[in-house]
Amino acid sequence: MTRKVNVFWILYGMVLTVLFLLSSTDLIIKEEAAEIYPVSVIIGDASDENYVNFRKGMERAAVELNADVSFITLYEEGSEKQQRELILREQEDGSRALVVDPVESGWLVQMQKDRQISVPLILLNGERSEAAELERGTCITFDYHAMGRKLGEEILKAHTAGERICLLEGENPDMAERLFTRGLSEILTEAGSSERALQIPGGKDMGALLKNALGEEGKAVIAALSPGSLMQAAQLLSEEEETEKRVEGLYGRGNTVSLLNYLDKGVIAGICVTDDFSAGYLSVKAAVDLAENRSVRDMGYLESYYIRREDLRNEKYEKMLYPVE
Repeated sequence: MTRKVNVFWILYGMVLTVLFLLSSTDLIIKEEAAEIYPVSVIIGDASDENYVNFRKGMERAAVELNADVSFITLYEEGSEKQQRELILREQEDGSRALVVDPVESGWLVQMQKDRQISVPLILLNGERSEAAELERGTCITFDYHAMGRKLGEEILKAHTAGERICLLEGENPDMAERLFTRGLSEILTEAGSSERALQIPGGKDMGALLKNALGEEGKAVIAALSPGSLMQAAQLLSEEEETEKRVEGLYGRGNTVSLLNYLDKGVIAGICVTDDFSAGYLSVKAAVDLAENRSVRDMGYLESYYIRREDLRNEKYEKMLYPVE
């Protein structure tokens, strides 16, 4: 009996040792290391202020899909030359795919055709027609043209056709702004209001130009064509009561927390917003799929909406605008 007991304990000890080795080391069963996919995201802005929700979606995808994502801004906003240099640098440093929100998209597609870009390319905020020209890539975008038309319709619905409309440009108009402006202008032209629309260029003097356009008498509607120009106008109206009195309504597009706060305070009357979290997530997912030589389906246009102050409490928009990290 004593011998049997000893044999039992020896075998039991051996089993425990084997189980320990299996659970805490790779001496017996070696786990296959998960492949990491370096992905570079290069935008056309000098700050990430307009990409907060995009980055949240991007970071969620990076965790789930084993991507090592580098988010890169420009030193000089709107510099095509600098963006080209960063694209080539990131590719040379080992990026498996590039996600680019281009200053101008035509040259980006041409770089791939000229074999300067050899890795998959995900084009942000461009025209979907360009995606068809990409040899290895796809397009993640919103229908900015339709968004501009929607804003025009909402403005004309809330105000009389005879009111003046000040169109505030961004400092460095990109593809998204040009498409948005085209859609808004079409609606104003169709309604016969285009002759009362005044285009005001962006930049440091925009506030002075706007106040001069408003004049001392009469009122006007302000439509900001970029998130930056909307922010400038909202700050101006919140700080200068006399200027605010001459504005019938401030409208535009953008998703930043600051803009949403101005909407909540009533400074902004209506705003077009986009599902940036989904855009960030899908951009990284497409990058990983293409790096693995998997096909990527055409995602069409992502969701965008026109919202007013009361919509901020709507659960649908709340989840989209304030996603949990």
